Amino acid sequence: MVSTVEAQSVGPIQSEASVFGAGASTHDLPFWLDANQFGRFDREGATLGVRLAAQRPFEGRAQGLDYSVGIAAVGRASEHSTLHAQELYGQLRYEAVQVTAGWKKRTIGRVDTVRSLGGITLSQNATPLPKVSVSTDGYVSVPGTNDYLGVKGYLAHGWMGEDRVVRDALLHEKYGYLRILPPNSPVTLHAGLIHHALWGGTPSEAVAGREQGAFRNGLEQFGRVFFAARGASEIGPDHMGNYDFSVDVEAGPVKGQVYRQFFFEDAPGLWFRNVWDGLWGLSLRRTSGPALLDAVLYEHFRLIKQGSSSLRDEVEGGNDAFTHNLFRSGWTYQGRMLGLPLVTPPGNTPGVPDERPSIANSLVIAHHVAIEGTVRPGLSYRLTGTYSRNSGGTGVCGDPECADVVDRRFPRTGQWSFLVEAFGGVPEAEQLSYDLGVAVDTGSFRKESVGVRFGLTWRGLHRFGK
Repeated sequence: MVSTVEAQSVGPIQSEASVFGAGASTHDLPFWLDANQFGRFDREGATLGVRLAAQRPFEGRAQGLDYSVGIAAVGRASEHSTLHAQELYGQLRYEAVQVTAGWKKRTIGRVDTVRSLGGITLSQNATPLPKVSVSTDGYVSVPGTNDYLGVKGYLAHGWMGEDRVVRDALLHEKYGYLRILPPNSPVTLHAGLIHHALWGGTPSEAVAGREQGAFRNGLEQFGRVFFAARGASEIGPDHMGNYDFSVDVEAGPVKGQVYRQFFFEDAPGLWFRNVWDGLWGLSLRRTSGPALLDAVLYEHFRLIKQGSSSLRDEVEGGNDAFTHNLFRSGWTYQGRMLGLPLVTPPGNTPGVPDERPSIANSLVIAHHVAIEGTVRPGLSYRLTGTYSRNSGGTGVCGDPECADVVDRRFPRTGQWSFLVEAFGGVPEAEQLSYDLGVAVDTGSFRKESVGVRFGLTWRGLHRFGK
């Protein structure tokens, strides 16, 4: 059902209103009820919430100036009740270049976004943080190649907020990708380099004075951060990233994708010192309409060596992945891991006090499977299963101020996490959709737990003018 109001043309407005909730047999929700939800749920205790959203998307024309704006507000009654803007952004696009400012959902990496564990460095796990970015609108054909080569890029500046060991730290983020073969060919090859850095800010007493100039701001420091330049004795800023490769294949009614991400945090990592660390993925998806089996995904994640050398007999976890000796709040935002959610902060790591910042469990090996299909019109399902072996970390904050870091490695501990979901449209109410989920955690890492999640969403499309 579409409502139309005659006025000056501003393009279609998409609106959404949803109610959602979750609860479990334990104090903490099972892993897959809370993970990769852009911070919508409280992982502790029961949750009941409302989300209201509106968006004016790009009109889709290939040329000229266009704009997009959006807002999504989340109100949640839970142990940590909140009312916040999950998204609030504006975008301008001219030809193939677009500028975005505000809080906007974004993932980075060529993964099966719907069913994946997530990109190693930026997944759907945390609430979006404020950024200003300039990017291409997807791939842009390289002149003179007849579209056999395409490139895309992204450059962003962000703000990490005050509640950190280094207050108001800045985020530098960029990527560049190359596509080989035309996008409509049955096979395309993709290669990318992703770079993130935490820099600037005001250090707390825990790290103040540890390195001269480590928290510099300004254009000169931005240039050094952009090129990842620092002196031989410097340990700041905090750099990380990954190489991202994929092969996309379309064969008849099936699309396939094979992908591999190599994580790095230092110069040896750039040269593939720990070639086995990273994310592997294989995704198969039907394109010929709904069926009982529409999509299958398998992923393997490994983050064990972390820059350590087997030849030198160095301990596993040598780089304290996603943490840093100065930027000790680590690769988190508002207490949630920004990247792949199996790497967990203290609040989601058993045995570590919740109030401590940073990452507490980064030594992880995991296998992940997801299956999706359609039972009948209006009823689809998704089955997700993850087995992980967790070993803690070597640079865990020892107190709430993180004045000291401790080695909290432990023997590899197995954990199974399952999620069964049903979703679809409500019969005879085409603007309403529902989603239901039942999750189970079993193993030695987290408490045995069973939980449920529900959501009911109304979507509308409003056209103003012709």
